[in-house]
Amino acid sequence: MKSQNIFLTDTAFSMRILRLYIQGCGVFKSNLIDFTHNDEPQNLICLSGVNGSGKTTVMELIFSLIAFLHPNLAKNINFDRLKPHILTRTDFAQLDILIDDQLLSLVWGKREQLISSSDSCSHIVVEQLNSYIFNERELLNNNGLISALKVKFGELSESLIKPYVQNMIQTELNISGIGERYIALPLQSLLNKIVSSNQSDSTQVVEIASEPPFIYFFNAHDREIHDIYYDSILQDTKKYQLTHKYQPREDDIKKTLIYYDYAYPTEFEKLKSWINEQVLVDKSIEGIDRPNFEVIVRTQNGTTHGLELLSSGEESLLIVAIQCFLKASKNAIFMIDEVDQSLHPEFQEKMMMLLTQLQKDTDCQIIVSSHSEIIWRMFDSQGLIDLTSVVMT
Repeated sequence: MKSQNIFLTDTAFSMRILRLYIQGCGVFKSNLIDFTHNDEPQNLICLSGVNGSGKTTVMELIFSLIAFLHPNLAKNINFDRLKPHILTRTDFAQLDILIDDQLLSLVWGKREQLISSSDSCSHIVVEQLNSYIFNERELLNNNGLISALKVKFGELSESLIKPYVQNMIQTELNISGIGERYIALPLQSLLNKIVSSNQSDSTQVVEIASEPPFIYFFNAHDREIHDIYYDSILQDTKKYQLTHKYQPREDDIKKTLIYYDYAYPTEFEKLKSWINEQVLVDKSIEGIDRPNFEVIVRTQNGTTHGLELLSSGEESLLIVAIQCFLKASKNAIFMIDEVDQSLHPEFQEKMMMLLTQLQKDTDCQIIVSSHSEIIWRMFDSQGLIDLTSVVMT
């Protein structure tokens, strides 16, 4: 191809989960989990079911499959400290997602196992990755092996612009170098947005995402606030990550609130007011003790304490609420495993009212799992997926 001038234009990509096909993974023998209603993506969904019905398995598979979108899979592979990686326990999985109006399938398994959704669907197939991730202890202790993780991209559909397919991944990587805020994903919609007609051979127009899509996962066992001591105000800025799993130290709520009070006082006051009015019960965030780098929580009887002395239910509620409030947008997908964990029935209702309102306000997609009938009753039939019945069929 001739040398090209690349013109960049800002855009925003929305991403939605549609369907997940699973074969040979835990309780799933050969099952379809459908997140759509009348073939349209649902934006507020609850995975229900008894213990052992596969709720966490579904969430872990979705999270891991979306990581295939990144050219450097090593940066997006996440290991759970409590159990083997989900892909080492799965024979086949296919996740159908919608990026803007383009359908894309992310496949773990053999290409011949691909379940076609439509003629216009593109797919990325990852095969033989087990040899890289079967020994997780070695991976975690060896940066060389982690950086050696490779993704084998499956053949993309005929609907792609053929002249650019071979060069697109390198082009996207080059584009990503101009700033962390730009997306660097081999997405069907990104490729289709390349304007080649009505342009000379030496000109290429590429649309990049100033607000790229991402998926944020709250697992069930790490929603806690650690008592971390700071001796200075740490900048709370995050580089773009396609997939992110909440981690108590990396995503420390105390650090976030202290930094917002310092750097964005107006936004901090709005956040604090929202927390006090909508989130906490019989307690409130009074402010920040800057000399001691502490968040002051005032109780109903007038005593004060730090965030680390909140109950486990208050911690879980506050963590989810703050992270979603600060990050929710049309481009965001949030997954909250065991959303009812440690929550009193009153707090369960409060959590779901907060998430429902945030979804309406920002048009994000939220998927929760729960074995609480209180949570289940807050969903209509089209938003409630009973995994107990799925695995029994």
